[in-house]
Amino acid sequence: MKQKKVLKKIVALLFAFVLAFTMMGCNGGGDAGDADAGAEADPGTEVEEVEQAEEQEENQEVPGDGVVLTINHDKIASPDYHPFFLEASDDLFAATGISLNPVGYPSTDIYTAAIRSALVTDSPPDLFTWWAGAWTEDLQRNDLLLPVTQIWDKFSDYFPPAVRDAWEVNGELYSLPWGVDYWVVFYNKVIFDELGLSAPTSWDEFISNCEAIRDAGITPLNQTIVDEWPAFITFQEIAASYSVSVYNDLSHGRLSWTSPEAVEIFEIWRDMIEADFFTAPSTHFFSDMPRLFYDGQLAMIMSGTWYLQSTLLDAGVPEENVGMFVLRGMDGSQRILMEPSPILVARNGNNIDEALRAVEYFMSPEGNTFLARHVGSFPVNNMADTSFLMPIKQELSEEIGTGSYTLSIRFWENMSTTLMLQVNEMFQEFIINPDVEHVTTEIQRLVESYFD
Repeated sequence: MKQKKVLKKIVALLFAFVLAFTMMGCNGGGDAGDADAGAEADPGTEVEEVEQAEEQEENQEVPGDGVVLTINHDKIASPDYHPFFLEASDDLFAATGISLNPVGYPSTDIYTAAIRSALVTDSPPDLFTWWAGAWTEDLQRNDLLLPVTQIWDKFSDYFPPAVRDAWEVNGELYSLPWGVDYWVVFYNKVIFDELGLSAPTSWDEFISNCEAIRDAGITPLNQTIVDEWPAFITFQEIAASYSVSVYNDLSHGRLSWTSPEAVEIFEIWRDMIEADFFTAPSTHFFSDMPRLFYDGQLAMIMSGTWYLQSTLLDAGVPEENVGMFVLRGMDGSQRILMEPSPILVARNGNNIDEALRAVEYFMSPEGNTFLARHVGSFPVNNMADTSFLMPIKQELSEEIGTGSYTLSIRFWENMSTTLMLQVNEMFQEFIINPDVEHVTTEIQRLVESYFD
């Protein structure tokens, strides 16, 4: 450690002298900027900063008698998330003596590339946020994850079988479920009241509502290709309403995308596009849609339950103006798509024992309540406290808890990652040009190429 310190000081000193020399040259060596340049490039200051960083690093390595676990996430741009991980560190330390050092990334593409690169090294993050289903399976295919099945087994009475199934990969579990969100339809109560509408209890009533809203000069539903990823939203909602089993079979390559069932799903989607049920494809999911909803120009938004607080309410939409319903199956069945939020453990991590202790705490009723409460998601542990949820979410939680819903994972996690991204591009194309034969044929070609 001492040799490392000396080396850092030498590097810092050399860098400082080079920087000072360079800045003197840039300033011509003779104007008032020289004094500022000299102050910014003072070698002593550089060395002091290195020493301060080392002191912070040492303090993080051994906080009291504990260990610091690095946890990486892709939400540094979201003001709600990074502070949450800092608070989670305090909570974990109070319970176990283990702390968290959160490292955030500004975008999903940068983050996924960084994680995939780090996991194959001998210094990966101890913990990292990821996506469930196929995303987890893609990593485990290369044996990059540490199983946590034994911890799930310890809390087996606390986690519903359907939830456990959603996190399971080839008979093993690799994820700490820090929360779950559900995909619903938010509706503007003011618009519905003015038009004499109520939350639909059947698919036919849902379509009838869309027609009444459109006829009143208001856009019924959201749809966009901006940022690419939201293009799957309409497909998953129609497909899961058509049949959960068909939706899953298409996602996993068990049913042809040119089958009569798949064709009918896209025909329903095409008919809804041609009926002018959707926003323009250029409408932004996070900036435009909440504004349109607030202004009474958009009646309904299909999204995850996380959208309520982080987007609608944060954009100024009054909580009392927002209603929420789950689309019924076309056969009248109750189905719902869930969006799991997992935290994974790197197999090559340097603090395996402590990482497993952290997972065990956050899967307990107390720890799972903490994780979910601070981001407003639904706790996965049945014994966790849900009193922190907004009333509208508590109602949904109680409704789902009756066990009458068929659960499935949203499309983003339900199909193998590489293939899903390719198929999602076809969804974007379909939104612009709803040619059923073309899109079903092209997606089937992609699926066959992927599985061959």
